[in-house]
Amino acid sequence: MRINSINRGMAAIFFAFLAFPLLMSGQTEKSAPSGTVINQKDYPAADAKEWGQLLWNLKLANQDLADFTHYQSVDQQGISANRYTIAFASYFLALEQYHKFPAWREAIQPAFDRLIRRMLQKPVWEYWANESFGITKFEPNMDRPYASSSDPVGYANIMYSGHLGMMINLYQMLYHDMKWDKPGSIVFQWDEKTRFVYDNRRLQEVMFIQNMTNPVPGIECERNAIFPACNTHPIISYKLYDQMHNTRFFEAATSVYNPWCDSVFINPVTKDFASFYLIKQGWAFSGWNPRYGNKMDEVMAEMVKKGVDFNSGGNDGWIGTFMHAWRPDLIENNYPYLKKKHYKTLPDGTAVLTKDVIAPDAYYAFFTTLAAEVGDEQARQALLKTVDSIYSPVWEDGTYRYPFMDNVPTVNLAAADGEKKPAVPPPAAVQPQKKQNTAPALPGQGDATNMKTFPSHSDLADRLIAMARALPARGLYTMVNHPVDATHFTEPAITGVDLGKVILKRAVYDRGNKSLIVSTIGKKDGGTSSFTVINLNPAKNYSIEIDNMHHRDVVNKPDHIIAIDANKAHDIIVREK
Repeated sequence: MRINSINRGMAAIFFAFLAFPLLMSGQTEKSAPSGTVINQKDYPAADAKEWGQLLWNLKLANQDLADFTHYQSVDQQGISANRYTIAFASYFLALEQYHKFPAWREAIQPAFDRLIRRMLQKPVWEYWANESFGITKFEPNMDRPYASSSDPVGYANIMYSGHLGMMINLYQMLYHDMKWDKPGSIVFQWDEKTRFVYDNRRLQEVMFIQNMTNPVPGIECERNAIFPACNTHPIISYKLYDQMHNTRFFEAATSVYNPWCDSVFINPVTKDFASFYLIKQGWAFSGWNPRYGNKMDEVMAEMVKKGVDFNSGGNDGWIGTFMHAWRPDLIENNYPYLKKKHYKTLPDGTAVLTKDVIAPDAYYAFFTTLAAEVGDEQARQALLKTVDSIYSPVWEDGTYRYPFMDNVPTVNLAAADGEKKPAVPPPAAVQPQKKQNTAPALPGQGDATNMKTFPSHSDLADRLIAMARALPARGLYTMVNHPVDATHFTEPAITGVDLGKVILKRAVYDRGNKSLIVSTIGKKDGGTSSFTVINLNPAKNYSIEIDNMHHRDVVNKPDHIIAIDANKAHDIIVREK
């Protein structure tokens, strides 16, 4: 049995200072005098489409772990690989849990846990045994000069390990369930004889070692190529881990990564981001510098002559959204430049983005998440209106989703040799049942039903659009920087919600007001339903208000069942007297 290990002597150089205490941020809360009037609109809420997307993601999370239906990637290359689809689904669930439903955990927590377990399944990470040799177009000699490794997190491959780290530490922050800290809790089983064993701490360490010992402070996705988008996730992982464990990975890593990132990835004039940094060549591939330092440069030059723009709204959206979690001022200052470059409004209230050869099957979704995170509500709503008009969303058994639409050839810039390859449609049994999209062509966009070299939509984009709907302004920043505290789990919450009958709009406990606020949306044929309020203090008295009317008082009880007519919308307040 081969078990991976870390060079502890080298690690000691960097970890000696990590034991210093780190002051943990307290969870944010509204503060108002007891007895004041509560306006439910002051609290974040989901609409019907967002709830439908939540049900869809819960359904997928609860599939058998061996079932990858609605995860369409076959070769695990490009940004539609399963690791991304799984990771962004978990970020959506985390945002829903933190902002909209912090007082309702029974459905989201187990689904989030299953997404982490799906991320650990071999079909998700076994691609690295081949890609660890290197991707030829990134190498000066267009060769594959590296030794193969089946260990998906031991070195490089931050496009997997960074997401896994962020997923695990979001989960621990949200639920204070520390099972992934246990030795041997993270296992990558290659075969009966070979496995690679980690835990949360060791995962942080192997990423951090690379930040501090690589020729530059970034971590490779592909060999010789450092993508700033993927490098946002280990940094957020460090920050979340630090807050739960009193360590200082984040401070140490960002002290070297941030200035280097600014110097190589951000255009000082246009403020957009480069796509990736080539370590041996010593420069970043970008819209302003589209070269590989090998024979691929001839191909790039021809594409530029034909008008191909390698600046990317998808790349800018991905990096900007997640970097905002720790550098909000930088991203908010740069956002107007990015919007001017990529975004255009139309008279009907929709918006279009410039074509994108870097993230062709998810650029609308990525830029929409950025607009949401920085608080550009007008752009977010316009882009959501656009994706609803061209990507054929489907209601199915109460779920809302954007089916996979990718039946045309595409230039796969993540392919090993950069050649044109046909996109592989999902198996016939997995093909979504939908009407043919007959939306008109958009200015600068091409025919929305036949985007030539641009796939229409991906399963990744489906999850990202859910995330864009879930994000309140500065939503990721708030979630990362104001973690859930231990008191949260002793406060009133709800359980026993019938997902077949009830549409939840919000479930929030306001600590300042000592009030639980629950709102629902009317559901046709919902009938009579109920849920249970838990964590009531038997030594306290509570008043229950339903739709601004006093319903009853609860005295000397740890929980209470509330019955509702689910056909109608309701606002319910359980207030400590």
